[in-house]
Amino acid sequence: MTASVTAPFAAAPLLPAAQLPLTLMSLEHLALLTITGPDAAKYLQGQVTCDVQALAPEHYTLGAHCDAKGKMWSVFTLFALDGGFGWLQAADLNERQLPELKKYAVFSKLTISEDNNYTLLGLAGADARQALAVLFSRLPDADAPCVSSDHCTLLWQAQPQERFTLLVPHTELSRMLDGLQQAAPSYNNHQQWLALDIEAGVPQLSAATCNEFIPQALNLQALDAVSFSKGCYAGQEMVARAKSRGANKRALYTLAGHGHTAPQAGDSLELQLDENWRRTGTVLAAALLQDGQLRVQAVLNNELDSNAHLRVVGDSDSSLHPVALPYSLE
Repeated sequence: MTASVTAPFAAAPLLPAAQLPLTLMSLEHLALLTITGPDAAKYLQGQVTCDVQALAPEHYTLGAHCDAKGKMWSVFTLFALDGGFGWLQAADLNERQLPELKKYAVFSKLTISEDNNYTLLGLAGADARQALAVLFSRLPDADAPCVSSDHCTLLWQAQPQERFTLLVPHTELSRMLDGLQQAAPSYNNHQQWLALDIEAGVPQLSAATCNEFIPQALNLQALDAVSFSKGCYAGQEMVARAKSRGANKRALYTLAGHGHTAPQAGDSLELQLDENWRRTGTVLAAALLQDGQLRVQAVLNNELDSNAHLRVVGDSDSSLHPVALPYSLE
């Protein structure tokens, strides 16, 4: 395995969390940005939806970066890294989003840049914690979900099962992969991690859906990714107005069922209305599992009936229905 560490792992059949053996995934769909300098926290506080200055040590937060109308350029994960901040987001967002994030940075003492010094990996499945415990002197958990350990940074997620994001310096990669081989993991590419994110209800924003939605349409208010008390940031007025006036009519849903093909980000679905079908919603991500099960993350009307029947456009044999998220939108 160490002979091909610089390449993404080969694609393998996708499994739901409950059936996943110990699996190491290459997260080639993500990009790491670093924000460093004495004004980093202050600058980000005025740019993003989350409360950067309230971010506790050894924690991370989801957040959104919006335009003046409250439409999201990106959804990201923010955490402490090397005296500054690490920022993970979908790599295909960088071309449009990064210039927007840097737009006013010239007036502050900070540097925002893409960081290619790490390999991004995900570990999930049976005995993931035990496998990592052999390699790292400390692991993250619910009390400290982001830790630096043995030159690496590890992020912990509870849903849909315990799993870990690993930021591994290139100089440490061979050592880590050699150590994990003793636990005999399976290997897969980012599509397996994406399937787990869909199952966990973690919003997936990509180039195909960039700048279309306000944060509430992706349930970010339910994931502590939006602060309504921190003060001004880009798009804050529109995001606050959607909350106070109940103006947002959309929400993120996880849909489960079966189908022959997985829809693409930006596609619509079809909703059954009596004997007819009507196009609706926007697909954010989808995963077709090895047994034909289909999982779709989509933005739909927030009054969607829990018994609604949907299907993939162009796949009349497909069938999808909403399933419960692991968090509350109340």
